[in-house]
Amino acid sequence: MNAPAQGRPPFPPFTRETAAVKARAPRRSLCSLLVVALLCSQAAFAALTDEAFTREVATSLRAALPGFKVEITDKLQIHIKNDAGQESTAFLDNAYNQYLGDPDARQKIIDTMVAAYVESMAADTAPLNPQNIIPIIKDRSWLAEIRKNIAERAEKPTELQVFEDFNDELVIVYAEDTPTSMRYFGPADLEKAGLKREQLRALAVENLLRILPEIERHDGDLFSMLTAGGNYEASLLLIDKLWSGGNFKVEGDIVVAVPSRDLLLVTGSRNAAGVARLREIAQQIISEGSYTLTDALFVYRDGKFQRLKP
Repeated sequence: MNAPAQGRPPFPPFTRETAAVKARAPRRSLCSLLVVALLCSQAAFAALTDEAFTREVATSLRAALPGFKVEITDKLQIHIKNDAGQESTAFLDNAYNQYLGDPDARQKIIDTMVAAYVESMAADTAPLNPQNIIPIIKDRSWLAEIRKNIAERAEKPTELQVFEDFNDELVIVYAEDTPTSMRYFGPADLEKAGLKREQLRALAVENLLRILPEIERHDGDLFSMLTAGGNYEASLLLIDKLWSGGNFKVEGDIVVAVPSRDLLLVTGSRNAAGVARLREIAQQIISEGSYTLTDALFVYRDGKFQRLKP
């Protein structure tokens, strides 16, 4: 995960960059570059099925967690539990999509996931560190799926994750981010750490600003793209100063797309071609990408992001 940057200002610098201003970059618009990248496919290869990928991960988890029962419960889903009742569920959808996009990195992807779960299981007994709490933007279907899977194990889903509403489509899920893994936590962890829910958002956004690299804006003909390290671009929606500080000169109100956790696109509500392109890209990312969120667009009005009606 991200390591905190030292000596950073409270709000990261916001830089502007275009493909054309870099001498080594070809003079092509961001729109064309992004679309070309989206349309490019990997060369044909003999991919593991999702069942085979799940078996490989399960084998690695059994070796790394000898005191735990590791059971495949569904395609791309593994349940992990020990005799003391400590348990977790590994959802492999994103890891499998990542593997399909980069088959040569299969072992690295599996090793990274296993290491994260090993640390996560060990961290379940450690107190929550408030300085590591960060906010993660998720869509409601993700939350519903997690709660459904937890409920099927006869547990209480409302007690296992701390989250709050962001808007009708998205939620903010809070997690502890360490150098090697990320784990979600529940109300009991908050209580042990002496934290209250009303403190979380401000604390988590402050932590996010501290660990983020420089936020860059890449301008194209119809829209701009924000980058900030590749992990928390969607969470930039929570930084109010970014959206209310006059950083974007767009036609009408600010409109954004966050089809995945690492992609944030910006245009204006009166830029019909830009809005149409954002919808097109968002729908393609949702159908083909990994770490996906939603193909909905959101407009920034009265200090809040709300779903943009078609």
